[in-house]
Amino acid sequence: MEQRAVAELEALREIGKVLWLGTDINKAFTSTLTILGLTLEMENGTLSLFDPVTGEVFVEAAPEMADEERILGRLRPGEGIIGRIFHTGMPMVVPDIAAEPLFLNRTGSWRNLEDDPRAFIGVPIRSGRVTVGVLTVDRRYAAGPISFDRDVRFLEVVAGMAGVRVRLQEFEGTRRSAAIESEPGVPEIARGGVVAVDRRMREVLDRVERAARSRATVFLRGESGTGKEVVARTVHEASPRARRPFVAVSCAALAESLLESELFGHEKGAFTGASSAQKGRFEMADGGTLFLDEVGELSLAAQAKLLRVLQERQFERVGGRRTVTVDVRLVAATNRDMEDAVRNGRFRLDLYHRLSVVTVTLPPLRERPDDIPALAEHFLRELSRDNGREVRLAPDALAHLVRCRWSGNVRQLRNCLERGVVSTDRTLLTAADVDCAQGDGTACLLERISLPVGAAAPASLMGSDLAARAPGQSGATSPIGDELVGSEPVPRGAVPPEEDEGSRIRRALERCGFVKAKAARLLGMTERQLRYRVRKYGVPLERL
Repeated sequence: MEQRAVAELEALREIGKVLWLGTDINKAFTSTLTILGLTLEMENGTLSLFDPVTGEVFVEAAPEMADEERILGRLRPGEGIIGRIFHTGMPMVVPDIAAEPLFLNRTGSWRNLEDDPRAFIGVPIRSGRVTVGVLTVDRRYAAGPISFDRDVRFLEVVAGMAGVRVRLQEFEGTRRSAAIESEPGVPEIARGGVVAVDRRMREVLDRVERAARSRATVFLRGESGTGKEVVARTVHEASPRARRPFVAVSCAALAESLLESELFGHEKGAFTGASSAQKGRFEMADGGTLFLDEVGELSLAAQAKLLRVLQERQFERVGGRRTVTVDVRLVAATNRDMEDAVRNGRFRLDLYHRLSVVTVTLPPLRERPDDIPALAEHFLRELSRDNGREVRLAPDALAHLVRCRWSGNVRQLRNCLERGVVSTDRTLLTAADVDCAQGDGTACLLERISLPVGAAAPASLMGSDLAARAPGQSGATSPIGDELVGSEPVPRGAVPPEEDEGSRIRRALERCGFVKAKAARLLGMTERQLRYRVRKYGVPLERL
């Protein structure tokens, strides 16, 4: 018995080290379970935590389980032994696992129980007075006599230490947010750099922060330029995976023939030019977060493979047969009408539901005007640092920025300010410096100007795929994005948005002699995006 007490003290000392000195909570819990197995013959340990978004208890750490087994271990409160321990908040001892009807073995990691009988011991993990998880171990009868009461008391001590570690993790997240909020003169900026003064954006960040603590897939919806990638990074940095990889990939920026290889990797010789095996983005993000931007651009074949990864956490590389298992938290984003894509068969309904576990819609900048001064201040602070001089906005410049509709949203606002900073040596930007000298601002000009059929394209537009000169703005340039700029205004709201974009695409193709590469550059998009829109709007293909 004295030898047992020495082993318990040694185990607690080592567990204390890994829990308090380790920065990665998953590694700390995994090491804790390993120590229990090595010092006290408490085998097959698992540490499960509650996911408030999905309402399930999931296996956070289990050193003796394969990844594919651990992923299967999700239970509702009250379901199975672990679910019951979580629901009741009481320890539970099962003298013979094989004879216990509550034992579900959903992960499949317990084998040969008839030949190797063992007991199962589980205790709740609490953060304060709230049960947040469950700690379990196996005790093999072949290893010697078992004192269940003593094991339960010891495991409750370990669970208490784990609960404090969980609480510290939550406190650290709260402390960071409070430090940001209390910094004088600085707008509220969440982890990842999201500025949120406007009520709607604060609500978005509240939802993002809650979702970040779980493993649930997050689906970001909103117009182009609203900051979906920045919010995706916020999800990652506010999650327990913050110290693991964050990998971003734009589905629209890759040719369809390369997309599957980019996401899932390929084996040597899988296709011409594949001289060596290569990991895909899913493997690169293992243990962390993968951000799939413009997920609505995926082909149906790629959608099927993505669905399997979300369901089973498994896939095969292109040209390979070996199954790869990954533990990746997915954040997806789109500016498309996904419901319309589902109705028209361009997007799988089952994948749509899988992605929409937690849907967050980012409001366009024109609907959050209170954020414009804060965003401008935030960007000017960054630009001042990058350019080695402090730059501020004159009141008339800020007034024009607030009045602008910002069809390109936050991205366009930053580009506008950066252009103003680099185009003058002054420290005070006026309305003219931010392209607002004519009263409505560049974004508003872009919204009400269109290229009429038969009109000559401006020389600046034909000679550049990045910028066009706006009428009355000598020397001022502005991003084209999805707009086509010409010389005659079209009343806002006169043409439905879909018909308007389809007409612009048709006019661009006609003006470029139906050469898709030129038309795509003229419109400020990739060829793949252009082909998608040609199909979407039914642009005649006789001359394509």
